[in-house]
Amino acid sequence: MDNIVAQIEQGMDFPAVQNQLESFIATRQSLVLATHDVQGECELGVAPFVHVDGVFAVLLSGLAPHTRHLEHEPRAQIMLLEDEAETRQPYARLRMTLSCDVTWLAREHERSDALFELMQARFGSIVPLLRGLNDFHVFILTPRHGRFIAGFGKAYRLEELRVVEHLRG
Repeated sequence: MDNIVAQIEQGMDFPAVQNQLESFIATRQSLVLATHDVQGECELGVAPFVHVDGVFAVLLSGLAPHTRHLEHEPRAQIMLLEDEAETRQPYARLRMTLSCDVTWLAREHERSDALFELMQARFGSIVPLLRGLNDFHVFILTPRHGRFIAGFGKAYRLEELRVVEHLRG
């Protein structure tokens, strides 16, 4: 049996799965963000994002619980989900989860202008308005590891955003 599994694993088209993952990320506009407070209570929210150079950039208000949580623990988990209207089978819904290291990006940082431009191109005139508010900050979410579920029997382990292993029970 192990030989059959090894043969199947060798025959897997990881580049095709990687392309599917990258296409999936490119078609999403928002992510689910999970953080936790000092007591360990989890907070879930949704944030629009831009994906560039292997990281996700989000613009969060200082009034949001996530921002306070990230100040004391610069780690988060994120999830991207296939739209329910596109999903034929909810149990096989396309999705990706990632554990990320989080970095606050100062407005004066050389990278800030480029990220704000990408955000404005993607989300429109709301971005300059939010940028003008002092309580909004850019956070960079750098993927460490996670999973990509592409359907039944199609679960993959990710290192950063690279498909590295087909998971099976």
